[in-house]
Amino acid sequence: MGAFVALLRKDLRLELRSGQSTIALFALSLLILVVLVFALSPTPTDRAEASAGALWVAMVFAGMLGATRGLLAENENGCLRALALSPMDPALLYAAKLAAAFLFMTVAEAAAVIMVVLFFNLDFGPNLLVLAVPLMLGTLGFSALATLLATISGRTRVGDLLLPLLAVPLFVPALIAGVKSSAAALGGKSLPDMHQWLGILIAFDVLFVTLGGLLCEHVIVEE
Repeated sequence: MGAFVALLRKDLRLELRSGQSTIALFALSLLILVVLVFALSPTPTDRAEASAGALWVAMVFAGMLGATRGLLAENENGCLRALALSPMDPALLYAAKLAAAFLFMTVAEAAAVIMVVLFFNLDFGPNLLVLAVPLMLGTLGFSALATLLATISGRTRVGDLLLPLLAVPLFVPALIAGVKSSAAALGGKSLPDMHQWLGILIAFDVLFVTLGGLLCEHVIVEE
């Protein structure tokens, strides 16, 4: 675990010094939310559904940016290849990148939730605590998927185009479950009322975290 801690600490230290990933995620989330607020113009009756959809759309596009930036430096200076040639388990490298992407997205989402509440005239209350559960489950699953796909797309010339083409269709089941559960949370429902959607998010997390750990060796290590 020493290698995992060292890699995660390195990514966090670089982010604290520059703040580029967090600022980019926040700025993109803000732009997406502003556009969706004017495009949707929600009424009081559909405010919960509209705000939940806007929040998850912002999370998906900002998450793709965060996953790409997390591996960009390693691909440019050959660090990823050096790490792959080291005696460290490739699964630990994937886990460190996943943890860093999850933390960056969590910080950006906390700011996005505040902006959603303000833009859609929602209330700061216990509903946000319930909302945190599907958001964290969705963030973990999307971080696992985007980190794995960003590692693959980073080795191609059309990586920036390939990542959204692969990530968005694969994330659709979790996206639907996340929007439904988030809308239910913002509508005042409790966690037992949304157990079906939460089950889909948990299954998605288990699937892609496991696949990432199993496939990372073949993705990261070059033949």
